[in-house]
Amino acid sequence: MNDWIDGLPPAAHDRIARQKAGHTAGSLLSAPAAASIQSAGLVPVGEVFGCVVMNLGWTGGGCSWWNTGGFGMSNMGNISPVTTSGDGGKYGSFAPYVNAFERAWYGSLKRMMVEAVSLGAHGVLGVRIVRRQLEGSSWEFSALGTAVRSVDPALSPIPRTQGEVWSTNLSGEDCAAAILSGYQPRELVLGVSVSTKHEDWQLRQQRSSWVNGEVSGMTHLIQAARDESRERLAARATHSGSAELAVTSMGLSEFETVCGGQDGRDLHAESIVVGTTLLSIPGARRRQSGATALTILPLRDAPPRPARRTGA
Repeated sequence: MNDWIDGLPPAAHDRIARQKAGHTAGSLLSAPAAASIQSAGLVPVGEVFGCVVMNLGWTGGGCSWWNTGGFGMSNMGNISPVTTSGDGGKYGSFAPYVNAFERAWYGSLKRMMVEAVSLGAHGVLGVRIVRRQLEGSSWEFSALGTAVRSVDPALSPIPRTQGEVWSTNLSGEDCAAAILSGYQPRELVLGVSVSTKHEDWQLRQQRSSWVNGEVSGMTHLIQAARDESRERLAARATHSGSAELAVTSMGLSEFETVCGGQDGRDLHAESIVVGTTLLSIPGARRRQSGATALTILPLRDAPPRPARRTGA
């Protein structure tokens, strides 16, 4: 990386130079999205991209619950607890994995934003951040979006600080709707959590039973991951000083790892929540709501009108 300039590789600087030299701004927007952002005082200035490859090798230790009393005997017959990557307790944690995940996710976003600043953009919308496994424990995190400029500060304010660029994964239509309603996108935020539960006797019985019924251990495992990821997302949004938070995507996956003897294993749930923070635009005039929509449409024929009486 000795040939990198301002945190970007030579390929990124070549891409920026080509877009600046061209007479047509690149865009990932559809025709309706492009028309929508123009109504909010925005125009595209180019496509922007950021990438980080992270090795997610060390994820943390096993749950260590099964043998806390020695030789795996003390906890036989007991119910294993559910722990999360943010617990920091005595049992195993995926905190190293979550921390590396967040560094790579925000790192790709940051490099994309540096490209946007180089193009003279005020914001980036329609951002997509994707992770893809390359080989072994190496993962690529890539961010892609459309950089835009404000041509009507009365609708979309220009950032006060040079180099301050907002980001959102809202579509062009949704971004325009937010701005016309008096809210400016600020930044993308992420919440990640991995919860862990050792497969105790009850969980193993519930998972192998032929009777239809709730697997309570899995319910608690998934709830813990979802709750903590939402808490981390909200904490990040609060730290940014934003007025509103729009949750735009929620994902959940489950996987297992070996733990202890006699076919012991840990179950894990990974929850990923992404949102966009919004700031109220000072002095903005809120868009007036339209006429009241028809909520009930009768499907039967209207009754015949009574005949009008005529004078004698």
